Parts: sequence; structure tokens; C-alpha cells
Amino acid sequence: MILVTCASGKTGIAIVGALVAAGHQVRAMVKTKSSLEGVKKTGVKEALVGDLAVIEDVLRATENIELVYYIAPNMDPNEQLNGKNMITACQIQKVSRLVFHSVLHTQIEALPHHWERHFVEQSILNAKIPFTILQVGSYMQNMLPAWGQMVKTGIHRMAYDVDAPMSLVDLDDVSEAAVKVLTDDNYTNGIFEIAGPIISLKQKALILSEVLKIEVSAEKEALDDFLKHAQSLGFSDFTLSMMSKMFPYYDENGLVGCDKTLGWILGRSPTSFETFARRTAASFS
Repeated sequence: MILVTCASGKTGIAIVGALVAAGHQVRAMVKTKSSLEGVKKTGVKEALVGDLAVIEDVLRATENIELVYYIAPNMDPNEQLNGKNMITACQIQKVSRLVFHSVLHTQIEALPHHWERHFVEQSILNAKIPFTILQVGSYMQNMLPAWGQMVKTGIHRMAYDVDAPMSLVDLDDVSEAAVKVLTDDNYTNGIFEIAGPIISLKQKALILSEVLKIEVSAEKEALDDFLKHAQSLGFSDFTLSMMSKMFPYYDENGLVGCDKTLGWILGRSPTSFETFARRTAASFS
């Protein structure tokens, strides 16, 4: 059986869905009881509530588990504690392999939530357990909550510079790659970049204009406005602090990787933004 943690989030639901569709038995771990119903709809064999920061919960979740797909909460002050608990549980339970869903370029100190995962990766390397680390780029799907507003206003707005290069990746590609990596021991002891083709906000707007048959322009949202909106949605002070560092970094550097490794794992070219945009437009029509 395969354990997937943080199974009720955007990433978790996608990974669980892909595993279930491929015929695998999955145990889903979620943090709150309110998340159980949604994750059970994916067809998981088992679902349980637990906190990654509590070792007893992690030990219970990993009992009789062969493989772990470890998704950590995004921008969490307990990043290293969560990782330590998962590693310890995998050691005690003699899990066959730990696959860590990490983030692209964990060596960037200017992005503290990336840098914290650098230490988790280091701990995994030193834990003497079979592992695979997937360093995943930003999702194309991150724009979906504002899709309707974009179509209405003709403005594609994100909180970073319109020319910043980003290696955006389709979450469906990530899920497909995760299934392949989990179920093939040849990926053991490897660290793999999971990144899509490089594209800027301005380039995305040109593609969206063509796909939607309307004029779409790219616009950078003021950081203060973005943070105020995030705060109104209930984002924690810690998350707001991480975002306040992340977007200025993106302004200056973007976040780019190489899409060749993902293409090698998939056995095809990673999904382009145009393909994603056309698929999304069709789903909204």
C-alpha cells in the first residue's frame, strides 16, 4: 500500500487520483476531519487524520505501508520537524522507499520555504533509507482561481514581474511522473527536477489571447495588494512572510529549471502552456 500525506490539498488530490486510476491501493493522510470526505471520494482504500508534527500520528499513518509519497504542507514553520518525523517513521516501519515531493531549487536561501526543504532533503540523504526526491516547479494550475476574472477583465495578473521567467509545470504531468517514480525501483536514490518549459507572464498573455479569442494583457499585481487579499483569505502570518520574500525574488530571478528530466520520465515532451490553456478553456466552456 502507498501512503500519500497532505492528501486533501491540490497536489495530494492529483497524486492520489492518479495512483487510484492506475490501480494502486492508497492510504490518504489528512490533517483535519473535515478533509476526510473529500479525499474518500477519490477512491482511496483508507483515509486517516493525523498531524505530521506529531510522531505518533506519523507512525500510525506509516504502519504496514510499503511506499510513502511525502507531500509536506506548503510554507510551514514545522518543515524540519515534519520531515524528521517522516524519516523516523519510515526507518521504524521499514518502509521500502520514501518519495519526497520537494520544491525546485531548495538551495536558494533567499526563499526560506525552499531553503528549509534543503535541510529535509539533506536529512533524507543521511537517513540510510531508500529514497527519491522530486524537486517540483510552480504549477500552471496556480492561475485557475483567477481564470474567470481574467476572462472577464482581459487581464492576467500575478504578483511578480511580467517578464520573469518561470518553469511552469502541469500538475497532471507531475502526477503522471509521480506514479512512474513510485512504482519503479530504478528511480531509487535519485533527485529529479520536475519542471516545465520556461515562460513569462507576458508570453502567457499572448497565448491566452489566441486561445480565448480576446485580448489578454499581462499585469503585475502590487505585492501589498496581493498580501492584503491573502490575509483576508485567512493565510497565516508565517505564510504571508514567506510570500513577501518569494515574489520580490521572482521579480529579479524568476524560478527556472530544465524540463528534460520530466520529459525523460514521461517518455514525451512535458505539457506546454498552450496545451494547458486550451484544455482549461474547454473545461470552462
